Amino acid sequence: MVHSLIPEYRGVADITIIDSIFHDALGAARRMVESDAVDIFISAGANAHYLKDTLPKPVVVLEVRQSDMINAVLRASGISNRILLLTYKHQPTWTEFLSYFNGLEVVHKTYGTAEEARDLFLSTDLSEFGVVIGSSYVCDLAEKAGLPGTLLYSKASCRAMIEQAVDTAARNKVERERDAFIDFLLWQSTKALVVTDVMDRAVAFNERAFELMPKLKRGRGVKRFLDARFENYTEMVAEGMVLNDRLCRVTKRLFEVDGNHVGHLYSIVASPVRREDDSDDASRSLVFQSPQMTEASHFLSIYGATPGPVLLRGETGTGKELAARQIHEVSLNSKGPFVAINCAAIPSELFEAELFGYSDGAFTHARSGGKSGLLESANNGTFFMDEINSLPLPQQAKLLRVLQEREIKPVGSRTTVALNIKFVAACNHDLYEEVQAGRFREDLYYRLNVFNVRLPALRERIEDIQPLSHHFLKKLDEQYQVDVDIEALATLLQPYFVRFNWPGNVRQLENMLERLLVSVTLYESLADFEKALPRLVPELFPEDCVEPEGVAVEGRLRQVEREEILKVLGQFGGNKTRTAEYLGISQTTLWRRLKEL
Repeated sequence: MVHSLIPEYRGVADITIIDSIFHDALGAARRMVESDAVDIFISAGANAHYLKDTLPKPVVVLEVRQSDMINAVLRASGISNRILLLTYKHQPTWTEFLSYFNGLEVVHKTYGTAEEARDLFLSTDLSEFGVVIGSSYVCDLAEKAGLPGTLLYSKASCRAMIEQAVDTAARNKVERERDAFIDFLLWQSTKALVVTDVMDRAVAFNERAFELMPKLKRGRGVKRFLDARFENYTEMVAEGMVLNDRLCRVTKRLFEVDGNHVGHLYSIVASPVRREDDSDDASRSLVFQSPQMTEASHFLSIYGATPGPVLLRGETGTGKELAARQIHEVSLNSKGPFVAINCAAIPSELFEAELFGYSDGAFTHARSGGKSGLLESANNGTFFMDEINSLPLPQQAKLLRVLQEREIKPVGSRTTVALNIKFVAACNHDLYEEVQAGRFREDLYYRLNVFNVRLPALRERIEDIQPLSHHFLKKLDEQYQVDVDIEALATLLQPYFVRFNWPGNVRQLENMLERLLVSVTLYESLADFEKALPRLVPELFPEDCVEPEGVAVEGRLRQVEREEILKVLGQFGGNKTRTAEYLGISQTTLWRRLKEL
């Protein structure tokens, strides 16, 4: 019947007949799906419902009309007045009208599967009937039993089924093309994008969004991934959000069609992923142009070439280990190892074993065969002791002996090991004051203080901030691979940096630059980034400092900000830590805002 209708749809649809049912039909249908050779299926009765439950493509089911049933009964009555009607149990049959036919004996039975239809047919006393009405499969069974069969379906119903399939396939094609176009646009963006419906359920998203929210699926709400604040606003911007361990800036915008609110667009800019630093520590060097550091570097080179120990003095973060490496590079032991320890990090009870090593069986749980100490591993090289002022007095005596004798005796051993080491020590306090306070041995102080170099604090060499900033930004850019104008960024930050006190010195500068280089990628322009500086680096903006031009916040925005802070503060019962976390700002920024209030 469908075959006879194919010419009517030539040029509109390519119709292929699968002359099978159930399992055989399903196998053929799946092969067509796998080869992407089909848009939609049409079928009837139990076969249609079976395919509909198992195929990934849409299936249009033939609808039996009341007129089909009447016509089928009329045709069958012309053959015999004793009629067996077999129909699929989930298919409407419109049998109410049968009571109006006088002289007809119609027995109606239903089935759910092909096996049930066959068993039902075989279990029925067919001698009581002169004709069978049903599907093509039922008609085949009747003919095999020697009974005439009347097809329940009509050409008009089949035509309606084909037209419905053509319309459905056309709509699906338009929707697929639209979805493909949306996906194409989303995937072209360098940002993570999520399109949601009016209920904030994901409609479409690109790969970058999926990387940040791996459990994101179409039809699922995005609020489980984002801050609860997004539920209360149709449009907003949130900074400092963390998605999949990435710092993000999320923008939510209203999406309208013909003035109607139909959904939202979430635009997410994520911080870059830091790559492993491939640079060798030995290749790192001091960066400077100030006369203070030029003089210090000159002394490092001169004193490094001598065999005597060198004492480095400087605040935390001034680059004492880099200075020790420079000493190592110019020393007679430059070809040997450079071994660095932090004296404050070695437990006093393990000091002797760690520095001198131990022999086999020296103490309980000692490693079989013994272990070489750090001093022996630094032989013919340089041994750098950071925070020497943190060394307890008993250990100071043991170190003094090493410096005097130039040899060590591993724990539990009777033999000594001669040392050829360039000793470098560093302290972040005035070591002579420690001697006067009785916390440091005077004899060890004079043994170490043969040559000493003071490394100036960053605030004492402001002219070094610019070359240091360029150096760190270039190094960090290689690690993060961000698309940022390093020169422009350094120029923008310079005025803010030169008036800061830098209590953490060069290390604080490097850490701050890393934070800013990552954060700048979250903003559309450097102008927007500069406006956000008070939030990103509040330490640069003390409360009594006038914000520079371009950073001032308009009165209305500041009023909204204050209202939000007070609302959230009340929500958490005055808990400032939870309030800052909820608002996505640092506790320092919150404290400053509250002080303004």
